[in-house]
Amino acid sequence: MFRLGWQVLRERIPTVVDPARTRRAAWIAAACSVVVLVGAVVLQLAFGWAGTGAVRPVVVIALVSLGLGSIVFSGFRTDRPLDPAATINGRQVRPDWQMSVRWSVQPYLARRQLPVTPEDRAAVLTDVGLLQRGLVRRLTRLAPLLGGVALLGIAAFARSDVRPIALLWAAVYVCTLPDLVVRLGRSERARLAALAVDPPAGGVDTGKHGVDGSKVRLPGD
Repeated sequence: MFRLGWQVLRERIPTVVDPARTRRAAWIAAACSVVVLVGAVVLQLAFGWAGTGAVRPVVVIALVSLGLGSIVFSGFRTDRPLDPAATINGRQVRPDWQMSVRWSVQPYLARRQLPVTPEDRAAVLTDVGLLQRGLVRRLTRLAPLLGGVALLGIAAFARSDVRPIALLWAAVYVCTLPDLVVRLGRSERARLAALAVDPPAGGVDTGKHGVDGSKVRLPGD
């Protein structure tokens, strides 16, 4: 599933991420890294905060500069605007933060693959598209954020200010990224399974008729 999810991630990034926004965020993050680098060097010369020796201060300052730059980059929106507006159940959603799918679609995203029924085919194809966009959007924001936090944790460890066990906290958060890639793979598996199913004959009638339906009659009925 991870390999399939990685393929989906590579294919979907150009359709989700806006190159212009990404370049702007990268330039701002790079500028912040340079400012942090200069400030860290000045503080090291004045107070020796990054440690002693010839190698340790260089490593600590570089990690802090890159880590803070990555965190700054993650704070900017880099996704493309939705066009056309994406909807689930007729309501507009924001896939960059809401990645829920309908109850009828959730069983197809489980670890064990289930055959898609013709009645759920349309729902799977609709919801999986939104889910994949949301997952890619979250990955592109979490990767630099968690990467920056990990770099800061390594820098703190290099200064001998923290115990090695503290690095496990950063590792736990970083491990959420592979799980999101696996979810991408499962969603793509469900999408491919839905495409292999023929639509139901005559379409699916989701309206309610009969005694429980509307009693309003139009002129001429």
